[in-house]
Amino acid sequence: MPPEPASSLRPTRSGPSRSWPYSRVLWAGISIVTMWLAVLFVGVFGGDIINSTPGGTSSSVPVVVVLVPFALLATFAVARRGFRPFADEGQTTPDEPEQLPEERSAKTPDLRTKAA
Repeated sequence: MPPEPASSLRPTRSGPSRSWPYSRVLWAGISIVTMWLAVLFVGVFGGDIINSTPGGTSSSVPVVVVLVPFALLATFAVARRGFRPFADEGQTTPDEPEQLPEERSAKTPDLRTKAA
């Protein structure tokens, strides 16, 4: 009996292959890094917010202080969406077969309340 070729020993993937342009985790990470690089550049090269009063007193605050809370909130939002597992979204993982809407609705419980 001749030996099997090496190509038949490899496991085959069912469904379309997921390549890096479609990787949600990769793009979430890149966008978070980009946000914080923007904060870094604004912190280094940005100016100050100067507040002067008619009495002669003044105060200054770096402009990055205004930007940081927005970058922090955006980081939470992007990380929550980008790093969520497939199962939490109701989507199928690459290893699971696609389901028909009827099959999906049969598995989900009816959340409507019944009037008594």
